[in-house]
Amino acid sequence: MTLVHPAQPAPYLVSIGNMHATQHHLVTPGGTWPLADVNVTTNDQTHVTTHTPTWAIVMVVIFIWFFLLSLLFLLARESRVQGFISVTVYAGGQAYVENVPVWNEAQRYEVFNRVAYLQGLIGQERVRVGR
Repeated sequence: MTLVHPAQPAPYLVSIGNMHATQHHLVTPGGTWPLADVNVTTNDQTHVTTHTPTWAIVMVVIFIWFFLLSLLFLLARESRVQGFISVTVYAGGQAYVENVPVWNEAQRYEVFNRVAYLQGLIGQERVRVGR
């Protein structure tokens, strides 16, 4: 007697929010599309603000009576990244948009690297099918 195992689903190679790409398909909540038919675009909706950190203000208040040089603490700056990156997928006359929240610069680069990898997978699949 031989055991018949059901076909294993293809592993996800990259995930961007709720979008997951396998070797040959892109799976989204809006549907599954062949990877060769997909076009991906991004729209960066993040903004960077700079602030004087709280620790610098506290240091100025503590040391102002001892050294006037403590005012140099006010030159310290801290950058904050907020917003989201909108990743849009077009395929077969349909579109799916995923808004990925971003809280720091490393997450921002991570999302763009994942999109670049997805675009590389799309290019490989188009070469494989001859488009």
